[in-house]
Amino acid sequence: MAVLLLLLWSQVASAQVVVAEGEGADRQSALRDAARNAVEQVVGTLVDARTLVQGASVQLDAIYARSQGFVRDVQVMEERPYGDGVRVKARMDVNTDADAPLLANLSMVMNLNDPRIAVIVSRADGSGRDASAEAALNQKLVALGFHHVVDPSLMASLQGAERLGNLAAGGSALAAAGRTLGADYLVLGELTVSGQTISLPDGQGGYSTTLLKTGNARLTGRILRFDTGEVLGTFETTGRGAGNGLEVAEQAAAARAAAAAAQKMEGRFRHLSTQLGQTVELQVFTSDQEAVRQLVTDLKSLGTVQAVYLRESGAGKSIVSVETVEPAAALMDRLKAKSRLGIFIDSVTSASARLAVSRR
Repeated sequence: MAVLLLLLWSQVASAQVVVAEGEGADRQSALRDAARNAVEQVVGTLVDARTLVQGASVQLDAIYARSQGFVRDVQVMEERPYGDGVRVKARMDVNTDADAPLLANLSMVMNLNDPRIAVIVSRADGSGRDASAEAALNQKLVALGFHHVVDPSLMASLQGAERLGNLAAGGSALAAAGRTLGADYLVLGELTVSGQTISLPDGQGGYSTTLLKTGNARLTGRILRFDTGEVLGTFETTGRGAGNGLEVAEQAAAARAAAAAAQKMEGRFRHLSTQLGQTVELQVFTSDQEAVRQLVTDLKSLGTVQAVYLRESGAGKSIVSVETVEPAAALMDRLKAKSRLGIFIDSVTSASARLAVSRR
């Protein structure tokens, strides 16, 4: 089911007074139902109908399920029997603070257009991908409300040191991988793990080894945009662990580094989501320069477009950069509905599109 996308949080107050009704088997369950209805009213008023995304209703349901956490100062105005239960009418304050965890997560996911995100964490020693570290990052993304986290089993084609090196370098290899996976962002990490035996002073000026082992881990990561190869954020974490065996100690260290990396990755995505607007790059195929000029004019007339730049033009291809508050797919739909040009869309990602245009 499609739901509305961008949230416009109130800058004036962090609470909104709402009168809502609710039904339930008893007074408390009726008040819980009223709280959900109140939160649903407020969230509905905070949503701006610019763009639609699929699946975000799951995040809304999470907000409604915890609605009592967003409600305070409940005043019951009316209570009466209703069938076999109770119906109440209550006035309550609904917390609209954008920093409230669930509301903040919803805002982040929607401002990023609920992107498709792939995660790859490889071992620095060349032994392959680290499934545990990838799972920690994927679980964090899901917990934040992202609904299009790429299944790790679909990433098999990207394994291998040479292939991962090509992805890290960006360019055409990264763009091709993004098209294959249908993904918008890649979280690319590298995990370095080492371990050693713990030695303790022997009381005679030296050290004696013990059965305990210590592990050290470092996880470095980058968030890349598949279509452009742009590095949108970086992070680095460390972890330490101990155990009776070297493998156990190293696994404990890696787990701590991955957990810390998940937190830092969240911070990078939150920062990214606050950067209002984005640049959509259009590759326009036509030899008709008048059609290109008309395209630029049509784009500038769209209400969601902030600026349009014709970067280059020649040999039947033009590059047009568009600063806009919506993803490329929505921008193309809006353009086709308004323009009198003949427009054929070849491919679209969240921030780019390939199209052919002609004058009718």
